[in-house]
Amino acid sequence: MLVALIIQIYTSYFIYNYQGNIPQDYRIAVVFGAKVQSDRNPTRFLKDRLDAAIRLYKEDQIDVILLSGEKIHENFNEIDVMEKYLLDRGVKIEDTYLDGAGLDTYSTIYRTKNIYKFKKVILISQSYHLKRALFLGKVFGLDCVGYNADSGPYKTEGKQSFREVLANIKALLDIRSDRAPEIIIEPKKE
Repeated sequence: MLVALIIQIYTSYFIYNYQGNIPQDYRIAVVFGAKVQSDRNPTRFLKDRLDAAIRLYKEDQIDVILLSGEKIHENFNEIDVMEKYLLDRGVKIEDTYLDGAGLDTYSTIYRTKNIYKFKKVILISQSYHLKRALFLGKVFGLDCVGYNADSGPYKTEGKQSFREVLANIKALLDIRSDRAPEIIIEPKKE
């Protein structure tokens, strides 16, 4: 629990709740995947993340959006849903990168730094998740800040907070074991 508290406190300095405060030299956004609905629409968590990226894009605060999630199984494909959502709202396809092997936060951060070779990024997610993502980014030597995609209270917020405690432990174990994610899909620029 002490380690989780240290992660929470340290990373909170790198989280921006207002887009106007984000340093201008961070021009690449990384959007973490989340579950999609059975009708192939984003859940509220995912929609909020995508809408946050769209806001930054339309305000000319970012040039590129890396969508990272799962595109391994035919019946569960976060990436196509995410890409369609962005394109339907005016994001140019040439300004997106697709990472279908972002199976967890650790893999997304690892791939952002080591496969895509991005050096300076804005991580976009909800505040509960951003702290772990930023911690992993800093451990990997990624120059990153976070943009909070929260749009208000979520029904499952308590559950997500508890899940984060376990996810923080997993992240520490992954770091300790120097786990290299299974790289199934090579980078795809669309």
